[in-house]
Amino acid sequence: MGEFASLSGGSNGAVTAVRDLLVRLLAQGQVRAVVVMMETQDGMGVQPALVSRADRLEKANPFLPVMPVHLARMACLVTEHDPVEAAGRRLAIVLRPCELRALVELAKLKQTDLGQLLTIGVDCVGTFESSDWRGWASSDPRAFELYLDAARQGRPDSPRTSYRHACTICETPSAWNADLSVHVIGVEGDLLVESPQPALLEALGLPIGADAAPHSQAVERLREIRSATRKARLDEMDAQLRRDQEGQSGLVQAFEACQRCHNCTVACPICYCKECLFRTDNFRYEPRHYLGGSERKGAARLPGDTVAFQLTRLCHVSTSCVGCGLCTSACPADLPVDALFQAVARRTQALFNYVPGRSLDDPLPPATFERKEFVDLGEVHR
Repeated sequence: MGEFASLSGGSNGAVTAVRDLLVRLLAQGQVRAVVVMMETQDGMGVQPALVSRADRLEKANPFLPVMPVHLARMACLVTEHDPVEAAGRRLAIVLRPCELRALVELAKLKQTDLGQLLTIGVDCVGTFESSDWRGWASSDPRAFELYLDAARQGRPDSPRTSYRHACTICETPSAWNADLSVHVIGVEGDLLVESPQPALLEALGLPIGADAAPHSQAVERLREIRSATRKARLDEMDAQLRRDQEGQSGLVQAFEACQRCHNCTVACPICYCKECLFRTDNFRYEPRHYLGGSERKGAARLPGDTVAFQLTRLCHVSTSCVGCGLCTSACPADLPVDALFQAVARRTQALFNYVPGRSLDDPLPPATFERKEFVDLGEVHR
């Protein structure tokens, strides 16, 4: 919890207010450039950009409710690994809550450096699949206005098109531990800006002392609804994964349609490996491998190893999974990858009492070892 200030957007509202905030950061030399989502030419989509000139921010819109890419991945592209090269290169980055949580995880994995970034979190009640949003926005010129009104009210559902599944079970609609947090949930009129650094708010000319109670209450109501939905959905998925039908586990059946296209790994912010094991020669089989398997079993799946691929991903990312759901959005087989992974991640994270993105000081479970881990398995420790 930090100090709160008001940020006026005038007659043009929230988007203008955030653009003005970013312009102030650049004009005052607080940052060298800004990583932010920019509207496409038709205004119905966004693409990430690194903006160093204030006059190029006229298309910045971090509130447009689509996520074509995870911005935490973009932070890895623009932060330096050499401290000397990084000097004087502080950048601002505008993130949704799940993006900021993933950024913290990537910093622990040495993929980015938070010291080079000024993080700006924006509230998010949900995003849409790009095609769904385009369908709504192209048929209703007030679509974005209606979406923002629903966000201000803290509504768990969309006025029209359904949110992505991951958004409907998200428990973090408001960013954690950002240098600046821009709030719209429960806020009427001017936006609310929060910072643990009062001097930063003062430097930006923002009056401290705004009332944050309506925002906090609206966020808590939304979290309660989403938490109940999350529990019901993941309990259902957990039961499906535990089911055994015709000698096959539910997990095998769940990934039956996977084609090992790697779209989920490209979309996932936590899949950071520069070279994936499943794209090496270990899994580039000669034709005789498949022919031999077919002759032994009567039929051989192509390309094969799909369950091994997904299980390996689960082992790698489950403790750090932030539930952004971009894996599901990227899947051409329309698999509920985020629900599957979150059902497993809920258990692995609980085992280690670990909340991904909560704090940079929380050690990564795979990187730590405790002698008394998993004593319920029967080990005796003296």
